[in-house]
Amino acid sequence: MGTWETGLYDNDLSCDVRDDYIGKLKAGKTDEEALNEILEEYEEEAEDDDEKYNFYIALADTMWKKGRMTEEIKKMALKMIEEEKVSDKWEDERVRKERAKKLDKVKKRIESPMPARKKISIHKPYVLGWEEKDVYTFQISEKVEGYEKYIGWHVLFYVDRIFLEDWYVHGINDELADAYFFLMEEEPKEASDIKKAKNICFYWKDKTFRYKAYICESSKRSRPATFKYLGKYDDFKAPENESMNSNCFFWGVVGERHILWGYEDQLRYEREMGIK
Repeated sequence: MGTWETGLYDNDLSCDVRDDYIGKLKAGKTDEEALNEILEEYEEEAEDDDEKYNFYIALADTMWKKGRMTEEIKKMALKMIEEEKVSDKWEDERVRKERAKKLDKVKKRIESPMPARKKISIHKPYVLGWEEKDVYTFQISEKVEGYEKYIGWHVLFYVDRIFLEDWYVHGINDELADAYFFLMEEEPKEASDIKKAKNICFYWKDKTFRYKAYICESSKRSRPATFKYLGKYDDFKAPENESMNSNCFFWGVVGERHILWGYEDQLRYEREMGIK
């Protein structure tokens, strides 16, 4: 497990415990079920000489913030806080003192009156509503500095694969799509117009290329206003020089910026290779 700073959640284990516990509540688990499953799943870490501190302290802090901390977990966390202060976990004295200050803040918090039990919204598995081989289009609408000339151009993407992953809430599988992206100036009329568009190369270095991106969304409302279905395309062929796994794509200026960067990278690659 990695640790990068002295803060409570500046390590992988504390973040995982927090996210997994909250994820179980969002999955509809009762308070007791969520706690019991966490204790069972992290039994090894809870008994490890170094990891037990991060485990119990993060769990207590998370449960306190959600109004669900039990007396047993509180006692264990307070015990871990005092033990960690005198443990050999932090060899550097300056870092040890810095960590002790952070622990004292957590101690003060979980010893204070716990907030009311917070309502947790149940997360239902997200469904994209797409199928493999579908082709969709939308227009570039975000102003990206240096790329203003592309505003109004048309992005197309081909749905290569639909798969499940718990990328939004731990333990709950949502639908994601692996897709190939393209850009063209004129408005596409049908799915086969993908042949007229230019590939988007999301990454290119030496002989390593990434053309595919998986689309991460948690609401259909996040899709562009110009989002439109063009139909299915059965004759799609992936770029022959593709050599890397998918990039992650989000709607909005971030996604459109990467599309424009990838478009110009593809143009540059074709110029260098003498491809017409």
